[in-house]
Amino acid sequence: MIDCLGIVTFENDRHEIAGLTRYRTIPAISFLGRYRIIDFVLSNMVNSRIDHIKVLVKNKPRSLIEHIGSGSQYNINSKSGSLEILYSDEPTLNKLYFTDLALMRQYADVIEESNQDYIVIAPSFMLARINYQDVLKQHVDSGADITVIYKNVHDADTNFLKCHKLSFEAGKIVDSNLNQADEKDASISLETYVMSKKFFLKLLKEAAKTSELYTLKEFMTARARNMDVRGYEYKGYLRCINSLDQYFKTNMELIDHKKAMELFDPEWPVYTKTNDSAPAFYSPTSKVKHSLIANGCAIRGEVENCVIGRGAVIKKGAVVKNCILLPQAVVEENAHLEYAILDKHADVKYVKEIKGSADNLMYVGRRDTV
Repeated sequence: MIDCLGIVTFENDRHEIAGLTRYRTIPAISFLGRYRIIDFVLSNMVNSRIDHIKVLVKNKPRSLIEHIGSGSQYNINSKSGSLEILYSDEPTLNKLYFTDLALMRQYADVIEESNQDYIVIAPSFMLARINYQDVLKQHVDSGADITVIYKNVHDADTNFLKCHKLSFEAGKIVDSNLNQADEKDASISLETYVMSKKFFLKLLKEAAKTSELYTLKEFMTARARNMDVRGYEYKGYLRCINSLDQYFKTNMELIDHKKAMELFDPEWPVYTKTNDSAPAFYSPTSKVKHSLIANGCAIRGEVENCVIGRGAVIKKGAVVKNCILLPQAVVEENAHLEYAILDKHADVKYVKEIKGSADNLMYVGRRDTV
């Protein structure tokens, strides 16, 4: 096993889940009824025996801090490991200056003083099941400056928009460009980087000398030809949760058990914050088909092809199809919902019909009564 420091980075300004990111950052958004999006990268790190982790926070930290807490739910031993949230305590001129590199520079001394010789930097919004130890071994054996995880996909024209495509020459990464959905086949970057701590600290200093506005991805793209940057091909399940459309589509496809098993594995658990609540209740008037229903829910109406979060209520006569309900959302009697996303504590009470489509999702805000 290679001892390693894990760093979880935040989303960039191009990544926004309309409505939901008004109240929290992408990693803090509820997913599949019981998880948060950040749970997957943190679980990958913990399962890869990375037990010293720093989570970078850009803004709206309350929900994320509340969810992560001390990190005990991620099976991190508080005596031998640590999970720490890093946020900026320095004023910035504007958001252009608030980059992942800028925040990491603020904590360069903390990173330098860590006992680990290698660093894995991964984003919070990529869903995958990765053993970082395999990547670390390839990186050390190759002698590369940086190893970037990527996946060869055949649906880049419909998925992975706003992600980056990698270009290779002689087995090395030489360029990175934004995916504009102009071709199906592409090598999509997971924006996950492995390097030695020594090289990373050197990179921080060089980036600051070049431009204070550089993000890690931008600096690496600009300097790729001057460094030995190699790829690690990942072949498992991958989705990027960086838009409302991708959030909805990924929730919906993972309702299917066979598809979900591409991401989930009993030997590779996904850790999350749990709570003590009753099992879901189904009354004699309920009809449920092809849905994920979290604990604490009360179902008295009809539910089909939905993800229903903890403590949600669907009352008698209500029909809910192709929807996502976040925790504690309520659908009152005889309401009819299709292709809708209800945020936490939303209450569909007076409007009896909310119907969208796969291309035009309806969203009801947190604590809104409609």
